[in-house]
Amino acid sequence: MQQPTHQRLHVRDARDAHVLFEAVRQGFLIPITRRLNEMERNILIRPGAIFVWIESEDDSGLKRWTDGRIWGQSRMREPYLFYDEKIPYSAAQAAQEASGQTPFRFVDGVARPGPSSSAISHQDRAVTHHSGLVKQAYSAWVQPNPYSRPQKWHLTAYFTYAELPHLPTIDHDPMLRTIIVPSGIYRTGKARSRSDEEMLLSSRGPQGQQLNDPMSMSLPSLSSIQANPAVLPAPSQSRASGSRLPEDQRVIQMLNSRHIK
Repeated sequence: MQQPTHQRLHVRDARDAHVLFEAVRQGFLIPITRRLNEMERNILIRPGAIFVWIESEDDSGLKRWTDGRIWGQSRMREPYLFYDEKIPYSAAQAAQEASGQTPFRFVDGVARPGPSSSAISHQDRAVTHHSGLVKQAYSAWVQPNPYSRPQKWHLTAYFTYAELPHLPTIDHDPMLRTIIVPSGIYRTGKARSRSDEEMLLSSRGPQGQQLNDPMSMSLPSLSSIQANPAVLPAPSQSRASGSRLPEDQRVIQMLNSRHIK
């Protein structure tokens, strides 16, 4: 039976997620490699459980996270997405509404000690604090080494509003608090699109060697083109080593159209 990547933890920000990813990359923690079966869902999904999984490109691995529960609309609390579990309408809720009581609500921006936490921000903004689970999700593009394809890594965490204040952070974990996250390996998923991945792959040769990076190639400024159109190559001009990269051609065509206007 699979086990959570971490049994009990409160992840606060992107750095906490990257620390967990790095612990997985170094082999200190184990990622989830397939969908949880019904028994695993009932046993493993509980407050504090953290699951790290790597998105698969085929059906042999895990392509989408499922847990068999019903969730409300997603809420973005940078850099995480939060989902509140939809639980059956309770007698307590009915009595509260019948009495005309207004559900207690935390005021946005409550000052709290220590590092900021997306989960606490979500808790503070919640209209009601139900007894069900809250799902917390984060994704990042990962470049495990300079010659590998980028991978989409995911973190899925669960907590309850009642249990959140009691969950430990990575600062209380003897192993996690020693992890140093290298720069350039993890990029927040929403900050990098699939087209960015394709651009990165197109900049590498068949054996993974680094070629000219199309994102770092310099182009003449728009002001210099307007002052001297001759600095802009003709659209039909080709590179000495072959045809232009698609991104170069797109930018040149855009600049040409501005000059004609």
